[in-house]
Amino acid sequence: MDPPADQPQLRVASLGKTFSRNRKTVHALQDVSFDVPRGQFLSILGPSGCGKSTLLHIIGGFEQASSGSLLLDGRPVAGPGRDRGMMFQQATLFPWKTIESNVAWPFIVDGHKRGEARERAHELLATVGLSGFERSYPAELSGGMRQRAALARTLGLSPDILLMDEPFGALDAQTRELMQEELTRIWEHSGLTVIFITHDIDEAVFLGDRVLVMGARPGRIIADVDVELGRPRGTTTKKDPQMAEYHSHFWELIRQEAGPQADRNGGSDRS
Repeated sequence: MDPPADQPQLRVASLGKTFSRNRKTVHALQDVSFDVPRGQFLSILGPSGCGKSTLLHIIGGFEQASSGSLLLDGRPVAGPGRDRGMMFQQATLFPWKTIESNVAWPFIVDGHKRGEARERAHELLATVGLSGFERSYPAELSGGMRQRAALARTLGLSPDILLMDEPFGALDAQTRELMQEELTRIWEHSGLTVIFITHDIDEAVFLGDRVLVMGARPGRIIADVDVELGRPRGTTTKKDPQMAEYHSHFWELIRQEAGPQADRNGGSDRS
């Protein structure tokens, strides 16, 4: 049975996470609540150490919350599942397999014949702009190309939600911008729900339909802002005066949370 039309795809309610180490208690998340409708691109922004990645790992089922609830299509999240695809800062590819074999792997695991799996892999590699590199190995590709391949393999899992934990954080500035534009193109054609973690303000705004800002530890939601920039987005979007307005607004929120440390860093939002 399909979920009710007005039911959010993801509901996070009063979520908390506490770690205990060496007789010390660390409150990583406190009373985090938000809904995500189906098909939305949600950016989650915040200073380093605010619990962004912890929150994403709980949604992915890799961590358990200490309190609160997490519902996906009305059902509690009890662990990892194929309905959630996860991408990390470093591309998670099998180094001994070709790019074609890496992307074909989910289909083979699902019982598809190898020929069909290869055909599907080629389609996905074309989607992410990697046609012609099917026989290459991960070590032979640039960082951006490896992330494209990792995205293709994740899409091969046919997830309902794509969870992205700073996937472009290790890339150079030019490649990062190209990957941002590529991701928006793929998302606009896929209808996927995306939750994207970043500490880069411009990235959060350019990609997102909506931006959640998390405060410093314990992590909590301090702002929830709809991004009123048209789509499709590209190079001209980054020159839109509204981008600068959003940047200033979000930076001021983060600066207040980070306190004196932010001022010593000269207002950088990329630390």
